[in-house]
Amino acid sequence: MEGVQVVRNCKLEIERVREQLIQAAEKYGMNAEATIELSHKLDVLINEFNDKKEIQLP
Repeated sequence: MEGVQVVRNCKLEIERVREQLIQAAEKYGMNAEATIELSHKLDVLINEFNDKKEIQLP
């Protein structure tokens, strides 16, 4: 069950960063440095999630 918890935590973190990204885009615009940094962070989290999901949940 530990693997399921890891995947669940990743999903929560992805949702948190996604919300931050939306707020930054609305406030500063799509090309603002803060928006781009959050977009990159979200990409990394999604890639990590996909890697963990493949390992934890065959």
